[in-house]
Amino acid sequence: MATSVCKIEDILESLITQKSIFRSSLVGCNTDEINFVEKHFECVLPAEYRCFLQIAGRAAGNIFQGTDIFYPRVLELKDEARVLLMELDVAHLLPADAKIFCMHQGYEINYFIPGSNDPPIFQFFEGQSSVSQPWASFSEYFRTSIEDHLTQWLDLDKEGTWE
Repeated sequence: MATSVCKIEDILESLITQKSIFRSSLVGCNTDEINFVEKHFECVLPAEYRCFLQIAGRAAGNIFQGTDIFYPRVLELKDEARVLLMELDVAHLLPADAKIFCMHQGYEINYFIPGSNDPPIFQFFEGQSSVSQPWASFSEYFRTSIEDHLTQWLDLDKEGTWE
């Protein structure tokens, strides 16, 4: 298999080849939706995040089960994160240029700062007094999230079963 320019595509193709997920479970955003996300984020989207949106921006089987990361829900996350951080009196922790692409169960916020094709990912958990940078890139975040999901599900499709 030839390596694509997009690491996200390579990760997903590998899962399809391993029969961990059906190609039909991946539902991408169309060009207008991606352009709308870009306009909403007020920046040129990083290439790896754009690739994610193109391939699986609307759905990806059980990947990210219980996590708000898909379109159109992603459009509401910055406001929700601001409210959470204000309630916790730590609103100063969110940089003005943060692009919140993911929230998990209302207590975990993940964001990137635009500027590279595969930017580092920052994270805040309710109860913390600071932000961490657990992933060096969006593609690393994506890969490790899938690895975590595979420890919980036999496969990554909606019909997957708990181990």
